[in-house]
Amino acid sequence: MIARPNDVPHVDGLAASMVNEIVRSGEYTYWPFTTSANDLKLIVVAFDSDNNEVKRWEVPGYRYAISVAIDNQNKKVVFYMYQKVGDYPNGSYPVSFDWDELQID
Repeated sequence: MIARPNDVPHVDGLAASMVNEIVRSGEYTYWPFTTSANDLKLIVVAFDSDNNEVKRWEVPGYRYAISVAIDNQNKKVVFYMYQKVGDYPNGSYPVSFDWDELQID
């Protein structure tokens, strides 16, 4: 993980989440977004070193990632979402991706 750069890559129709860190793997950085229309979707976008979009993943039912963590033991990237879901209070609901899921082919 790296500190969030000041330059947020622009993606039409998406708003970058306000996480303090983003994920870097090799030449790629992974940013969490939500739609500009505030749809319930977590969208993770991978960018190359020139900030070109390479690939994206969409998870319905969530929005507003507020932090990200690496779970080395379980080999996952975990985004913590702002909204309250079930017994999780605001800001603690985990949405995770296996490392293999986020690989660029």
